[in-house]
Amino acid sequence: MKVYLDENLVPFFPAHFMEEQKLSILRNEDSLAKVKGLIIYPELNVHRTSSLKAVFAGLGLNVVFVSLPVEGVWYVDEPEVRQRKWAEVIKKCRKQTESFVYRCDLNASRLRNLA
Repeated sequence: MKVYLDENLVPFFPAHFMEEQKLSILRNEDSLAKVKGLIIYPELNVHRTSSLKAVFAGLGLNVVFVSLPVEGVWYVDEPEVRQRKWAEVIKKCRKQTESFVYRCDLNASRLRNLA
């Protein structure tokens, strides 16, 4: 499964981690209809999550919505802990055979299924 990272989340992940996990960058001008696989997408407005979920499901995409902290970006033992936790999340997502939508925080400490 190919994994795409929204361009707005790129600053939060080190380049070597993106290369190691083979993450592609999803830019605003890219067509979602051409993308197949998993998208790690920022959850910019919680009230739109269900409608975005329906759009992604209609396109056959799997999504992990990332909730950014309200008070600004914070770090926990940056970057080792975040890299290890996100590697586990990506590994879990690659093993999934059915479509899914998850929500988690930036540090991947609270992964929830939005089924």
